[in-house]
Amino acid sequence: MPEARSQVCATGNTRRGSASSRTLPRFTLGMVVLAGLGLWWYGGDYYTLPLDQRPDAPLHPVLDPTGSLGHPLGMLGTAMLLGILVYSLRKNLRFLQRVGTLRQWLSVHIFFGLMGPLLVTFHTGFKVEGLVAIAYWSMMVAMLSGIFGRYIYIQIPRTATGDRASLDSLQEEQVQLEAQLRQQLGGEPRLYDQIQALLLTGRERELQGWGALAQVARQDLSRPFIRRRLVGMLKGHSHLHPDAIRQVVHLAQRKAILARRLATIEAMDKAFHYWHVFHRPFAWIMLVIAAVHIGVALLLGYTGT
Repeated sequence: MPEARSQVCATGNTRRGSASSRTLPRFTLGMVVLAGLGLWWYGGDYYTLPLDQRPDAPLHPVLDPTGSLGHPLGMLGTAMLLGILVYSLRKNLRFLQRVGTLRQWLSVHIFFGLMGPLLVTFHTGFKVEGLVAIAYWSMMVAMLSGIFGRYIYIQIPRTATGDRASLDSLQEEQVQLEAQLRQQLGGEPRLYDQIQALLLTGRERELQGWGALAQVARQDLSRPFIRRRLVGMLKGHSHLHPDAIRQVVHLAQRKAILARRLATIEAMDKAFHYWHVFHRPFAWIMLVIAAVHIGVALLLGYTGT
């Protein structure tokens, strides 16, 4: 019994972690979008001016890269980019591992990884040239590859703390989902089989390598359409209440996603490893050139107005 209880607890953590993995990125993205819209609302007219006309604009002393707002935006954005490194330190330094959960650190990492490039972009006034352009576009590649890496990351089942879930807990969750789904269907095995046929492609066991990632993305894109078909199919069974239909759809989709993740976990691990190999060089190029840029700016006295 204690062993079973611990598995159920791990299962619950996996589910709560799944909900958290959806909520936190939405909140983070919302804050970044609001910041971007606010800055554009304030200075959009200035940022759309040609470079030779900007010195005469009323907002030039404020929004120029050395301006009263443009300069702090660059400093704050750079500080956030440096803050991205703390996530790696947290994974490797034992004393930091006692502070917060890995999922919380990752949320901060993602926020800095999106907000930092946004603030740096407004700092540049949407004009980058010379050596700084290499740092800027390396930053943008690192940011975009980070978004891609996040997508791979969430394909690997994890607990509420962000640690990788054990295979036993995932299999236990799969058994529980099947039992709950059958209970909601009122013991109709034929309807259960129809749901399985609709949600599972029959290729879950064949997904390997980069083909697995392409298939996972394809399934995610088609999920809203499959959900609509599933709801339509269930409405044809009069004994199912609308609340029961919603619960069946929720359980069935969770079960299908879990089955897919169990089948592709090895392929996602490999993809995540190769992603790291690609992602890190651009991050380091960005940081090195940014350090040179900051050093030159301090040496020449470009410290803001």
